[in-house]
Amino acid sequence: MMNSNSKKFRDGMFLASSRTYGETYMEPIIRKILGLSESPTGENDALDDNGEFGEIKCSKILSTKPKGKSLVERVISESENDVLSRLIPFSDCFTSNYYANIQNVKRDHFEFLIYVLLFEDCIKIFKSYRGDISSKPNWCPKHGRYDVVGKSGQFGITKNNIKKHLKNNLIQTLTWEEVYEISDGIII
Repeated sequence: MMNSNSKKFRDGMFLASSRTYGETYMEPIIRKILGLSESPTGENDALDDNGEFGEIKCSKILSTKPKGKSLVERVISESENDVLSRLIPFSDCFTSNYYANIQNVKRDHFEFLIYVLLFEDCIKIFKSYRGDISSKPNWCPKHGRYDVVGKSGQFGITKNNIKKHLKNNLIQTLTWEEVYEISDGIII
């Protein structure tokens, strides 16, 4: 059972907008966890002790919303499908339906990619190198209709391919209690 402060912290992370939880909250946490420095450039998110640049991407793991409804039913169902009611524990990652998108991956801006999946009960931290990105399951070398193919891409993580990510790229798992403790003292 999660303590109340850790639960409020986790819920706040899931309720925050994409840019806020990813860039403002998770990036400094991940840098602290992995011993990375903030990048001195605006081109990437982190710098390691070897002078290599890294990019940090995060995705919330949420159950997919029901499809096949009328517009009215879909809009009304928004109140019944808020983010906190759609959290998925890690133990369900092979059976639940979700789509985590690691997007806007600009391969020419970093040497390594850190991607983080936020589950109901933990966070999973993965690492991949620039040369390995295009071999990711569901890799698409284009992100957005105006992007130049090969410059920026994305890949989706689902119950059908998460096993490959866990086997090849997982570097750390933390509970929300641990993330809360690590975050205490980070000033943004």
